[in-house]
Amino acid sequence: MNSDRKLSRRQVLRGIGFAASAAVLAACATPVAQPAGSGEAAVETPEIWVFQGQPTCPGSGGNPAKTQAVRDRILDETGVLVNVYMVAPGPAQTEKLNLLLASGGEPLDLFEGAWPDFKTAIIPVDDLLAEHGQNILRMNSDYAWARMRDAEGKTWGYPRLGLMAHTHFCFFRTDWLAEAGLEMPTTWDQMEETIATFKEMHPESVVATTNRGDLMMNTLGAFVPGGNSNWLDESGVLMPVELHPGYFEWITKMNEWWSLGYFQQETFANPDFRAMLNTLTIGTWLGWYSRITIWWEQIRLDAGYTDIDYGFPEAMTGPAGLAKTNNVGGSSAYMISRKSKYPDAVIRYADWCYQGLPEDGTNLVIVRNGLEGADWEWADQSAGQYHELVPATAPCEEKYASDFYNVKGMGTEPYLTVVLEDGQAGRQSTHTVAYYDKFELGNMPLDYDVPYDTSLILSNFPGLADFQRLLDEESIKFITGVRPLSEWEQFMGQVENAGLQEWSIQHTEQYRKYHPA
Repeated sequence: MNSDRKLSRRQVLRGIGFAASAAVLAACATPVAQPAGSGEAAVETPEIWVFQGQPTCPGSGGNPAKTQAVRDRILDETGVLVNVYMVAPGPAQTEKLNLLLASGGEPLDLFEGAWPDFKTAIIPVDDLLAEHGQNILRMNSDYAWARMRDAEGKTWGYPRLGLMAHTHFCFFRTDWLAEAGLEMPTTWDQMEETIATFKEMHPESVVATTNRGDLMMNTLGAFVPGGNSNWLDESGVLMPVELHPGYFEWITKMNEWWSLGYFQQETFANPDFRAMLNTLTIGTWLGWYSRITIWWEQIRLDAGYTDIDYGFPEAMTGPAGLAKTNNVGGSSAYMISRKSKYPDAVIRYADWCYQGLPEDGTNLVIVRNGLEGADWEWADQSAGQYHELVPATAPCEEKYASDFYNVKGMGTEPYLTVVLEDGQAGRQSTHTVAYYDKFELGNMPLDYDVPYDTSLILSNFPGLADFQRLLDEESIKFITGVRPLSEWEQFMGQVENAGLQEWSIQHTEQYRKYHPA
């Protein structure tokens, strides 16, 4: 055997970086740990492969030396060698994941997705978490764990998102509020007064949102008790929110806003929202929060705006109560493949990422940003605030690209804040930290703890996608006046014919597994 084949995998990886081909990797021997006492047998180092669902630098990854340095750190402290597949999001990523799950030869240990869709390809993790995942268990809320369990109580992954209270607020131009002599609106009537006043002062002023769903998350609770949530009718059958009487009241109000010229005319047509924000015409933003906390903030800083900005009330109330609905975050989980040789090593690696939180987020910053001193430094460790020495906007070849950051979600993200060059904490981080768990500021969906198996529902109700599309497209037509409100009863008949009964049967059946009648 030649000398090259005697190299440990770790030595080879140091030489070739993360971009090593599979052929070279296969030719390398698995590294071993030498236990104390020369008479003892060597212990094989567990090697795991992670499918990175949101790669910063798809393909070859970031700077090979920086990637290897983080890999070495994880190996030194956990005894686990971590490798990562990085495929750009889209059809190619889905295809690659499916091939890995089906392949008998290519390894796959950890990946992310909606766990009910992968239940036959993954393993429950209760025992693994109990033995190796105390930090993971400790840092994720009961709300988050509720979405990870089936009706029998088995846990099928650790949370990727978790319940979120910070994603939907009503944002208003604070400089225009000051110009008008208005306080930040906190009631529906005050919001309408604000929008009308903005329009009078600045005819170009518009209301904008990302889509109907986000508009509902921000405002529907003002008309529907319980907010943007499925609901139970008098017979105990689950119904979509569009069938609630308050939904038509909301549609009527949104149609009124459209008729008054409040809405940006392309807001439901997926326009370039970044360009829209650049026009400085959006007086009221009722969409996804990060369009303000990330996109607008970058525009503001780049342009040097000091007087133009957005703010929001913590709570907005309407006739039916709180306008905002908390975001359940779906059933997205980090899951362990049934084909994993080292499921315990997967949890040991993930638990190490959580280790030290909430007081010390060093390990978490390492897997997010790289090594301390080279890629980042603490600004205030006790507050979880740090400076990026290599900016996130740097080219891939110059940075560590978060390859090993596989613990995203509300169990980790609220405990770290990036501090900008001017010493101010980043707006996105600050907002998340302040509001991620303020559930009292919004409605809790009725079925927040039910991880619906959409694949099973679809197999029993093949028309599910068409049904949902009907609800969305026709609702937008009513809002924009393309379809008159006088046809609402006709629309309800269409919904019934499109499969309302089957939708209710399938969803109620799964709901009742968690909430017996």
